[in-house]
Amino acid sequence: MASLTAPEDRVRDVIDASPRFTEADILRLNNLFRGDEAADMIAAMFSGGLVGETAIVSSFGAESAVLLHLVTRVKPDVPVLFLDTGKHFPETLEYRDTLIARLGLNVINLTPDENELAKKDETGLRWSYDPDGCCEIRKVQPLEKALAQYDASITGRKGFQASTRQGLPRFEPDGKTGRIKINPLANWSREALDAYFEEHNLPRHPLESEGY
Repeated sequence: MASLTAPEDRVRDVIDASPRFTEADILRLNNLFRGDEAADMIAAMFSGGLVGETAIVSSFGAESAVLLHLVTRVKPDVPVLFLDTGKHFPETLEYRDTLIARLGLNVINLTPDENELAKKDETGLRWSYDPDGCCEIRKVQPLEKALAQYDASITGRKGFQASTRQGLPRFEPDGKTGRIKINPLANWSREALDAYFEEHNLPRHPLESEGY
């Protein structure tokens, strides 16, 4: 059973399925950082070792640079997990490489299992008739395998993106895995994101001007 202690104080095997964080842990984290700026929360979170082994999950989409910049200013070597599904626009891969060079990112490209692709998506067209099945092979399975070695993942999700995300907390359970999802930008507005891009002169996604 995990508690809010530094990762060096908590030794576990990566295949141990026992809970890392309890509901009480997550409630304490949300209360601890209530009202704090995202940058201050991230700095305290890492300096205090409050969330254990942590990775960013990034799609390198239109707003990804803000989260990546915020986190890597505090922890430059944090792993950045990118699902290289084989279905990305070339411009997204170009943007990934631009941000790697600009921010010095420690990107880990996650690819689908070749055997799974050969058995279940040999033609590469499964997305056209079974999008959920395609997602399972190319996204869900590789990400779940990668996250097994971490206690927490940082996402770029924001409350304004969908009605189902209204009131999105900064810390939430990651299913029943015992891991937690951290959403530093949960209460950010689109205007705040645009202002951050301008303040730090961050590059925009090449397809954003085309409505991406």
